[in-house]
Amino acid sequence: MKYFFILILFIFHKVNANELEILNDIKGEGAEIVNHSKIQVHYIGKFEDGIIFDSSYDRGQPFKFQIGLRQVIEGWDIGLIGMQVGGKRTLIIPPELAYGKKGAGDLIPSNATLIFDIEIIDIQPPGYKIINSMAIDNYQNGNYIFIDIRTKKERDKTGIIPGSLEITAFDHNGKFEPEFMKTIERKVDYLDDNIVFISNKGDISSILANGFVEQLGATNMFSLEGGIQKLLKEDYKLIKK
Repeated sequence: MKYFFILILFIFHKVNANELEILNDIKGEGAEIVNHSKIQVHYIGKFEDGIIFDSSYDRGQPFKFQIGLRQVIEGWDIGLIGMQVGGKRTLIIPPELAYGKKGAGDLIPSNATLIFDIEIIDIQPPGYKIINSMAIDNYQNGNYIFIDIRTKKERDKTGIIPGSLEITAFDHNGKFEPEFMKTIERKVDYLDDNIVFISNKGDISSILANGFVEQLGATNMFSLEGGIQKLLKEDYKLIKK
């Protein structure tokens, strides 16, 4: 379980895609890469002068990782979203979304802009699923458990989805609540139950759902698309206590 707690340390890290450039975008086929997809890629990494510093083709083995968990540089996490199997894309990644001032040992110098030619070999969708507001009633009638992980202040301000459990996962500073897992284990059997996590905008709930699947072996995990903010825009009827 310790890996689950390591995972959530990265939840509130923000990225800036303003300076990322995408070139030579060749469309692939099939499902698209979304956050938390497990993918296999071939790539060639180059500096701005064209010198190659790394190539999976030379090793003869695709590189495997999961999007959105900072297993790769941020430029990859941002720049590969939406690609499909067989698709190819060139990413020009500024230092801020690569290795920054520190570089990477003797391989990548400080403040290096990196260029990657990337080919998508395989895509495996996340182990959790996304549901939208149109499906809420059906899921509740199907005995799915809705858990609102926001703070009490947030819930009091907007209201909650009728019938949802209120279990705060993070405080207002983004610090993980140590009682969260104990409360979850006490109230639901998360390894067997159908659970829908609800956050403010949907991003935190999806990361949490992914953590339950990948780190705890849970099944039937879901995240509400767009979170409470999307429901407010759609005039969904929330209740206040």
